[in-house]
Amino acid sequence: MDIADTVKKIMAETFRVDPSDIQDSVTMDEIDTWDSLTHMELVANLESTLGIVFDGDEIADMSSVLAIQKLVVEKHGAR
Repeated sequence: MDIADTVKKIMAETFRVDPSDIQDSVTMDEIDTWDSLTHMELVANLESTLGIVFDGDEIADMSSVLAIQKLVVEKHGAR
């Protein structure tokens, strides 16, 4: 499983939605369960699963599946 697929899997589990609902173009406004609390749960799940750490600006910029995937790929590659 590549990083993008891993991110989608973590997002689906965190937001308690079907994995098919997690498409690259999806934004936080399109997933009913994606609120401020689950956003922070997502951050924690990504950090603990992938061994990366996000700063405040990065967390604030996580507004779509694609944005999160790009950020994770950058962070994961920099480990």
